[in-house]
Amino acid sequence: MTRLELRELRKTYRTRGRPPVEAVRGIDLTLRSGELLGLLGPSGCGKSTTLRMIAGLEAVTGGDILVDGASVVRAPAQDRNMGVAFENYALYPPLTVAENLAFGLRARRRSARGDVSRKVAEIAERVGLREILDAHPSTLSSGQKQRVSLARALIREPDVLLLDEPLSHLDAAQRDTTRRELKRIQRDLGHTTILVTHDQEEALSLADRIAVMKDGVIQQLGTPYEIYDSPANVFVADFVGEPAINLLPGTATADAHARLSDSVRLALPTPVAEGRELVLGIRPEDLRLAGDDSGLPARVVAHEPLLESGIATLALDGVDRHLVALTDPDVRLAHDDRVRVVADRDLTQVFDAETGDSLR
Repeated sequence: MTRLELRELRKTYRTRGRPPVEAVRGIDLTLRSGELLGLLGPSGCGKSTTLRMIAGLEAVTGGDILVDGASVVRAPAQDRNMGVAFENYALYPPLTVAENLAFGLRARRRSARGDVSRKVAEIAERVGLREILDAHPSTLSSGQKQRVSLARALIREPDVLLLDEPLSHLDAAQRDTTRRELKRIQRDLGHTTILVTHDQEEALSLADRIAVMKDGVIQQLGTPYEIYDSPANVFVADFVGEPAINLLPGTATADAHARLSDSVRLALPTPVAEGRELVLGIRPEDLRLAGDDSGLPARVVAHEPLLESGIATLALDGVDRHLVALTDPDVRLAHDDRVRVVADRDLTQVFDAETGDSLR
């Protein structure tokens, strides 16, 4: 069980004749022993660069990396005892699965032949590879290749396990199955783990905590529930959630409402200074269709029945932006139907329109 700390970690790329690019801008993170942290963000936000600096595959521009209190920032990759599973699997085609798993141990020459065979058998049993140890990578499915890549990272008994977009090449069914297996394996072995992903569902379902990144900066660090229910800013609110959160511009009124248009007002969960420009965030599941005259009048733009629920796209009178609401599975709506929609005031997010920061 290992504690990992990142202190003011920075990475700047410099190319002659071009301005420097700050890929990572001073990250501070502490991972508890056995914790799985998700680094979540869009492409180019610096999450993979952060992982590669931890692994020793990228030089650090500034800051420090500590493993159980000892700095490893100047140690070469082979001396850091980090297990890395890459997005592209990186398996050796001429070698069997067993030989791929054993390759790193034999190259390091730190295990006797009998110990290598024992470790290969143990990890193959744990990860579900026993039946394909004699197969070559070209004969394996994507899910099997990913398990081999994970097993190869685990077999060295790493201090920290680093997973770089490990499920991105899998189809939906394989992704669900492998995600459950990955969580089970990580819990069983107790490795301190960083998972880099752009997939919010992956991060929300696997991680103990999530660090949401944008432009090399951590926007919010918290549990999946904290990230989803109490986003720190508009970016986090918009990036996490499917269907995406509804974001509506408005102006605060004196009676704790936000004016969205001349005829549409929504109640705020907390008082805000009159005249302040806001962005309201309402999750689709926090909207309901009213069976009476309560709520706001709206027109149905589209309705997608999805068996277990429905997704309704609604146009509020006088408001330019559409609302997306989840509906009960038995609801049937047609284009241009008139409905009334009610927002849960207590679950409405309120952001400053200028800074994007939460006001709750």
